[in-house]
Amino acid sequence: MAYTPGVPTNDLQRLAVTSDPRRRAVYWRGAPEVRDGALRVGPGDAVDLGTWLNAAPVGWWRELLGPGHVRLRLRGRGTVSVWASEGGTARRVDEVRLDGTAERSLPRTDAVDWYWLRLEADERGGVLEEATWTSGGGSGRGHGRESRVTVVMPTFGREADCLAQVRRLLSEPLRDTVGRVVVIDQGGGLTAAPGADALDDDRVVLVEQPNLGGSGGYGRGMVESLRWPDDPVLLLDDDAEIEPESLRRIHVLGRLSPRPTILGTGMLSAEDPTTLVVLTDVLRPRTFQAGPAGGLGGGADVAHDDPASWTFARPSDRAGYTGWWGTYLPAGTVAKVGLPAPYFLKWDDTEYGLRAARAGLRIATLPGHVVWHPTWLAKGTSSSWSAVPLHRNRVATAAAYGAGYGVLVDSLVHQVKHVLSLQYATAMLWDVALAEVLGGPGWLREDLTAVRPRAQRATDAAPTPVDPGYVADGTPDRGAAGLAAAAARAVLGLVVPVRPRRGGCVEIDAPADLGWRTGLGRDVVRFTAPTGGGEVPAPLVRDPAAARRALRRTLGLHWRLARRWRALRTAYAQALPESVTREAWDGRFGDVSRST
Repeated sequence: MAYTPGVPTNDLQRLAVTSDPRRRAVYWRGAPEVRDGALRVGPGDAVDLGTWLNAAPVGWWRELLGPGHVRLRLRGRGTVSVWASEGGTARRVDEVRLDGTAERSLPRTDAVDWYWLRLEADERGGVLEEATWTSGGGSGRGHGRESRVTVVMPTFGREADCLAQVRRLLSEPLRDTVGRVVVIDQGGGLTAAPGADALDDDRVVLVEQPNLGGSGGYGRGMVESLRWPDDPVLLLDDDAEIEPESLRRIHVLGRLSPRPTILGTGMLSAEDPTTLVVLTDVLRPRTFQAGPAGGLGGGADVAHDDPASWTFARPSDRAGYTGWWGTYLPAGTVAKVGLPAPYFLKWDDTEYGLRAARAGLRIATLPGHVVWHPTWLAKGTSSSWSAVPLHRNRVATAAAYGAGYGVLVDSLVHQVKHVLSLQYATAMLWDVALAEVLGGPGWLREDLTAVRPRAQRATDAAPTPVDPGYVADGTPDRGAAGLAAAAARAVLGLVVPVRPRRGGCVEIDAPADLGWRTGLGRDVVRFTAPTGGGEVPAPLVRDPAAARRALRRTLGLHWRLARRWRALRTAYAQALPESVTREAWDGRFGDVSRST
């Protein structure tokens, strides 16, 4: 069956290739030559496609499309062996002597989570021109119609990233997938930036408005997307580079799914391109902590091993939400679910997932659907002004969705950790956030232009510690016994004056590398690497009096929140639905933006 451009297919997955040497290990293993989209190997050589972007996640397809079978279409020359992961064991299930084209039908059974291919060359060499996995039937025929994706992309101060993204999205490989790109410029410099001619395309919709944060940018883009109600929407960060074949796969799966499904993209690290940072995002209801499922908290290098060993990726994992670095909303989602919560930054994607699930949509993230994106450590959100909206929005969302006192207990435990590990500025920013939650949901009506300068003022008001000049003689990593001793020293440090002692001072590269265990029981934590501005951050220095004040302040705030938690839950549950309506957002946008 030949592929005809412009005609919808059931091709769930096609062969993905790259020219980037840093990323090749997530496409294939071996050393093939890539020519015209085909993989070519010399006599006696082989190429393994049991990789993150070319293994077929049949277990996930089964979960979304139901039982049935999948067809494999091949074109090339050589011996292709088909492997399956069954119960964590890799097993060869078929072998194809390929000299031209061939097809196979393979079941989407409960026993198989993955299929993948290995090409071995004959005496003439080997070539794989096509390896396409096509839906071969299931419990549903899909609900989607022929459409193209509306991409919504806010940007603020990253003109080069944004313009490069526009070029990728409008490039030939995505011509039949992307219908238009809605760019929300909240920094005002995009049209004057080098390369702005990328915007001179009738598929680009440019909107300029003041900086209303991520939720304001995505919210405006969602409003614009309502002009094409029959098309799905992709929410995409300007610094998230999506694999073009991934976007095509997402669009096909969204069209074939018998039930409207929000599809997320897993995140591969932009700094370390074979490290998987997130696949399936979940929300733990007791603590309202959001994060990756499957024990993926520290990330996983997917450049090695075959899919049978990827225990962190399970079809049975249920996503609670999808990160808006790359989220596909089926047609009609915005009209049905509404617009984002006006959070400026953080937790808008999590809250939207909760609301979408209540509205009956399914949420899923599949292997092979990826973006490369800077990690959160690279962004350094925990110690900057963004810590205020991050913690405030989390606790406010927990209140709106009726969470118990576990979220307050978890918040208090982390605040104690912050104080005992010398992170007094972070503790102060979290307390600012808690005070805003305690004041009630009024900020939902008027906060988008105010929260950043307010949080920045709080950050600037934090005192700058003076480095006592102690010689660094500690190591960042400590075992369980060392950690217990450090905790005891940290508690004593609330009253004991600072003085030079063995192991009291440690050096690490940057605040992004700091965990509470590193600072626990120290007198000084010193940073050695300059920030993006070229300056080395100020050290963290133990201050017993400041630590005691911080503990008293945060204990008092948490006690007041606990006493008023029932009333706050009611208030936020009533205020949030009104804040996400089109009318509420039109009031926020006013007449401050214009479309071109």
